[in-house]
Amino acid sequence: MNENTGHLLPVGAHALSADPRLAAAVREFGSTYGYDYFDDEAVGRNLAEHESSLRRVARGGLVWAGSVATAVGIVWLVWAASGKPDNMVVAVAPPSAVLVLALVSFVLVNVQGRRKIRHPFLEGYRHVLSAALAHGAPVAFVPAWLTGRGGGQLDIAPLPSYAAPVRAPATGAGTAPVAPPPKPAEVEEYERIADHGGWHDEAGWILVVAGAVGVGYAVVKDLPAAYAAVLLVALGIWTWVAGHRLGKRQQKLSGEARRYLVELTRAQAAGAVVDELSPPLRKLLDRPL
Repeated sequence: MNENTGHLLPVGAHALSADPRLAAAVREFGSTYGYDYFDDEAVGRNLAEHESSLRRVARGGLVWAGSVATAVGIVWLVWAASGKPDNMVVAVAPPSAVLVLALVSFVLVNVQGRRKIRHPFLEGYRHVLSAALAHGAPVAFVPAWLTGRGGGQLDIAPLPSYAAPVRAPATGAGTAPVAPPPKPAEVEEYERIADHGGWHDEAGWILVVAGAVGVGYAVVKDLPAAYAAVLLVALGIWTWVAGHRLGKRQQKLSGEARRYLVELTRAQAAGAVVDELSPPLRKLLDRPL
């Protein structure tokens, strides 16, 4: 049961078993890679362990060492070059060596990450998700880390192609003995406003600074009309307040959304089929508590 792992699965065993063709494909992948992808508890535990392992690589000592070495190397290189030394090659050689070491650190991190993401369990699970999508099974989400997606939009390990006619899983008695919980109104509101905001602080600062400059200009130049710039200060403060209120509302609703995801996880563990999650809920799954 994935309830024991505390993680919502992209697709549960009931959904994988609903279509005989999909079930046969999943059994074949399990035989090929040596894992039982119908065991929700084991799948959830393995996914959590591999995700934690990848996060440790991305935030480990080599990343910190490479970042520090990069900063030191750049500052050292600029300082050495700006001194107009007699022998430029000798002067820039040490900082260049530090930068090379930084590059080596990042290359090692990349190699480690690629090796971990190509683990047999994850390779097989990507095939399972690809087959589930091809057969029309409801996949709640595809974890970004599972395909190696970082800050960009390119996947290091994308889902493999799977040729199968798309057909909705057969529905019948016993397919999903437990219905997923209804989505509360608070969760729907969270989905609506989750991506709003983020610009209030910057806009507020710009307005306040612009207003302050305008008032200062009015004082120096003795231009009463320029005192109208104080309205920009007021608008900037209003923008800050609006952003603060929005942030508080988003934080409160995110708690409701997390509780809803916990309920979905329990329902999935009991056999319910969970439909695809909205982008805000998928982001919330990847966000640490």
